[in-house]
Amino acid sequence: MSQLGLIIKNEYLTDIKAKSFWIATFIVPILMVGFGGFAGYMMTSSDTAMSVADSLGPESSGELTPLKGLGLMSGLFLCLFIMMYGSNIFTKVKTEKTNRIVEILATCVPGRTMMFGKIISVGLMGITQLLLWGALIAILIFGVYLVFPFQIPWDEILQFDYIMAVVWMILYFIGGYVFFGSLYACVGAMTDKNNENQEYMAVLTFILLISFYISEYAVDHGETLFVRVLTYIPFTSPTIGAVNAVTQSSPIWESLIGLAVLYVFAWLAMVFSGKIYTSSILLKGKRFTPKDLITFFKAK
Repeated sequence: MSQLGLIIKNEYLTDIKAKSFWIATFIVPILMVGFGGFAGYMMTSSDTAMSVADSLGPESSGELTPLKGLGLMSGLFLCLFIMMYGSNIFTKVKTEKTNRIVEILATCVPGRTMMFGKIISVGLMGITQLLLWGALIAILIFGVYLVFPFQIPWDEILQFDYIMAVVWMILYFIGGYVFFGSLYACVGAMTDKNNENQEYMAVLTFILLISFYISEYAVDHGETLFVRVLTYIPFTSPTIGAVNAVTQSSPIWESLIGLAVLYVFAWLAMVFSGKIYTSSILLKGKRFTPKDLITFFKAK
């Protein structure tokens, strides 16, 4: 097995055997549903919030179609998962940088290979987690079906538009995850000081949150020039491009071009971050200047 394969296997098995993985798998969905229900209840109980929603709703949102509902969920989940799994990559890189394990690994494994291994292993862990959540949902639905039999509208569920919506979400998530995952790995390797780490993390988190809020706006305004331009910018296209593709606000050719641009920049981010990672992972206690980063990028 190749070095990359061994790293992926070791990282993946370590992750799924950890207690934190199973706690997150079973507790996070409950917390998300509970938080969503609590937030919804508090919103409906607030006269001010409801008056604002009523004043904005008819003019800006219009009719909430199934595709718009999928668009809303895609913007939220893509942003959440990229942030969650990207932070996992950052934590793994930072942990290695602050101990001597990486010094041993660097003597026999190229830094770029180590970075790629972390990105792929965390991605596989995320897929495993999503599959487990899907299995839990299927078991829950089956249990409800046994107690309260109901007719499952397969004709509605398996419509071409809904299947393509899921495909668009998966494709944009892969591109967005690789792009931001490379950036998370890069900033994790750049410094071992907590205050600097938080600065870099705050920037990436802010970008993702801005992307999420604009994607919610794009659900009803996907045809505007502002939104269509952002589908070609890699920092915003993972969510906004997915929303436009899911809601069919933009032609298929625009979504395909936006997806191609995202994948090209994801590859460039891997190349750029791989060079920064390789050059900076062993340097401790130093704050890098733009000149240092340019020097790292020019290195072979």
